Amino acid sequence: MSESCYENFRTILALNLCQVTQDPEMMQNILKVVDITMSDYDIIKKSMDIIPATGLPEVVKYYLASKAIANCSKGTLKQYRYKLINFFNTMKKAYSDILPNDIRIYLYNYKMEHNADDSYMESIRTTLHGFFQWLVNNEYIQRNPCAKVEKIRFKQKRRESFSTFTLEELRWKCKDAREKALVDFLYSTGLRVSECDNVMLSEINWENNSVLIPHGKGDKERIVYFNDESKVSLQQYIKSRNDDVPALWVSIRRPYHQIQSHALENIIAKIGKRTGEHAYPHKFRHTFATVGLKNGISIDQLQILMGHASANTTHIYVDEDMNRAHMEHQRAFN
Repeated sequence: MSESCYENFRTILALNLCQVTQDPEMMQNILKVVDITMSDYDIIKKSMDIIPATGLPEVVKYYLASKAIANCSKGTLKQYRYKLINFFNTMKKAYSDILPNDIRIYLYNYKMEHNADDSYMESIRTTLHGFFQWLVNNEYIQRNPCAKVEKIRFKQKRRESFSTFTLEELRWKCKDAREKALVDFLYSTGLRVSECDNVMLSEINWENNSVLIPHGKGDKERIVYFNDESKVSLQQYIKSRNDDVPALWVSIRRPYHQIQSHALENIIAKIGKRTGEHAYPHKFRHTFATVGLKNGISIDQLQILMGHASANTTHIYVDEDMNRAHMEHQRAFN
């Protein structure tokens, strides 16, 4: 057993016990039982590395390392890792021996076994294509076997947005200042939930209603803005807090701590249930794009505000408002 690892574990356990009991004798008794029980076990610190030490071909580890250096997000790296591990565990062949038909059969079997939709299957194909192309570029292999594998066509799902009425209903159903601030903030900034959960109080500029996002998707820095209604609800929420946590979004019970994406998603989902609405953070992002375009924000400016590398991505978030198209057609041709 690693003595330092166990001491760290024991310290963390003691700190957590302080939240349960203030009786020193009881704490000592619990720690003694733990010491006796754990004497027969080894404790090692869980690895938090993006690339595991085992279970992947060496060249895959190099590929993931190159993507990490290129500032791919941890979420993207996790997806690459999962898809590549599954592929090689299934194929049981060296990367240099993979043929186009091997990939086709793998994709077909995966779709049948997992009942995966076509958009996800295309994401697997794209991951494999990117990996094998990296092998070609770095002279591990001469040809990309995935280059001849046909793209998987899929229909882009229409992204829904909240109506004006639903937005107001969501605000009315908020039970505390934090919920109200979160709803207003997501709507008026259009932030990804992975960006929202990392906002620090020091990054908010109250004079011009802006927030610095130092590490957006692709580790790109940008500034987003919130409206006056959001400013009021944010300030009310901050005044209601009794902690010194530097993050904007924190837990409401002791011990106070910064909360992560899944917690924000749960908060929004609960608010949605009170209205009978399927609510999630990304739906606010789509609403932000839809409302922004309808109110005159150009695609170029919306692209900057949303942190998209390409305007084509921004277009995905835009509803096809057929009523508006009909009105424009009548205005032009009648």
